[in-house]
Amino acid sequence: MLVTVLGASGRTGFHVVRLLRRQGHDVRAGLRSQGRGEQVAALGAVPVVADITADADDLVEALAGSDVVINTAGASDPDPSAVNLVDRDGAISAIRAAEKAGVARYLQLSAQFADSPDQGDRLVRSILLAKQASDAILQRSSLTWTLVRPGTLTDDVGTGRVKVGNHLEPGRVSRQDVAAVLVGALTEQLTENRGFDVLGGDVPVSVALAGIG
Repeated sequence: MLVTVLGASGRTGFHVVRLLRRQGHDVRAGLRSQGRGEQVAALGAVPVVADITADADDLVEALAGSDVVINTAGASDPDPSAVNLVDRDGAISAIRAAEKAGVARYLQLSAQFADSPDQGDRLVRSILLAKQASDAILQRSSLTWTLVRPGTLTDDVGTGRVKVGNHLEPGRVSRQDVAAVLVGALTEQLTENRGFDVLGGDVPVSVALAGIG
């Protein structure tokens, strides 16, 4: 299948691209500019400019022909204006573009407590509110959607083992393991039209996803 990964040069997106290519998928690596295209091209992905904060028509063109879109893009600046631009407005623009492009499946990297920002850390409240808004749009869209809500992301080496659930206690999880969950969700029907939390854990990713029900 052809998968377009938005935010492909980011710390989580890069792992997603690498895993998809290892599994033999065709991958478009969506980037804000071609500046980091060589890194994803070295993995066998095709770099494309897909800036979710820019022209919506260009984004539709970048997503056209994709079977799946995985949005891992997130603001690098914690300032609320930057967060709203990327995690709220940009993410919503990407969802609308995917609908117009005829994409069937859409996975979004959200955040733990995005579905209940008042319960999350006040220091990241603006991020949670922004993701809550775009997550809600995705759930009301015509797309077959999946929302993955990881705990605090780390750059630790992944273990391939996680804990998933509708609402979990605060915790941490490696970006590599989150990437494995996003890719694993593509072949697990139980993740369709569903959102769930992800933390580091003891259960292999495929088994954890198959036990969501």
